[in-house]
Amino acid sequence: MRLKGRIALVTGSSRGIGAAIAKKLAAEGASLVLHARETDEQAQQVAGAIRSAGGEAHIVLGDLTTPEAPLRVVQEAFAVHGALDILVCNAGGSRGGLVVNQQLADIDATLALNLRAVMLSVGEFARLTQSDQGRIVLISSGAAAHPAYGASGLSAAKAGAEAFIRAAAQELGERGITANTVAPGTTKTDRIAGQAWTDKVPPWTALRRLGEPEDIADIVAFVVSHEARWLTGATLPASGGLLTTAANILALDQR
Repeated sequence: MRLKGRIALVTGSSRGIGAAIAKKLAAEGASLVLHARETDEQAQQVAGAIRSAGGEAHIVLGDLTTPEAPLRVVQEAFAVHGALDILVCNAGGSRGGLVVNQQLADIDATLALNLRAVMLSVGEFARLTQSDQGRIVLISSGAAAHPAYGASGLSAAKAGAEAFIRAAAQELGERGITANTVAPGTTKTDRIAGQAWTDKVPPWTALRRLGEPEDIADIVAFVVSHEARWLTGATLPASGGLLTTAANILALDQR
């Protein structure tokens, strides 16, 4: 149990990738603080699963698109044990669509959740933690480097968050705190369930399948462990080798 005695906050951990990360870190011995936007039966189920397996889990609530919630969520997580060693910024999502259809409210909401909340959460974590092995992980998206059609806001926000994490790594490293990004590709979650386009993705990946939330969780568990102590300021693609260039897609279509 390589995370025994460590305390972790995972934002957006009531379902999908966030829930898988929380369960994995708990299985590795960490005490978990889960986060959901509001009272959520799914968050209770995740906490119950962790407790049933012998772990410890608490839940904090907050709408991270608001200016005050990111600070309060981190503060409440810290207050549970009077300590916090690991912060995983997983909460994300986007509104809006094509560039020509952008609305100010959609832009603001997307930037608030995917960029501003990350900056505020990381800053508060850095102020509160006394750990000399602090770990910060951003769950980004392949869209930060390879913009997804119709998701320009998400691409811009995630790219900005990745740049912020690199800056945090530089500033916080002297305290033994690492800051890294894990960038998933297309992953099986309820957000994409039932969408026909997902059937087209596996042939474009080196491993010929969609990602599972547990695939991402296993990578995060390594990044926050002692074994990854020399890793900071990095962005780790977690896409199964998603092939994004037109040349590769054309070659696959011609097989």
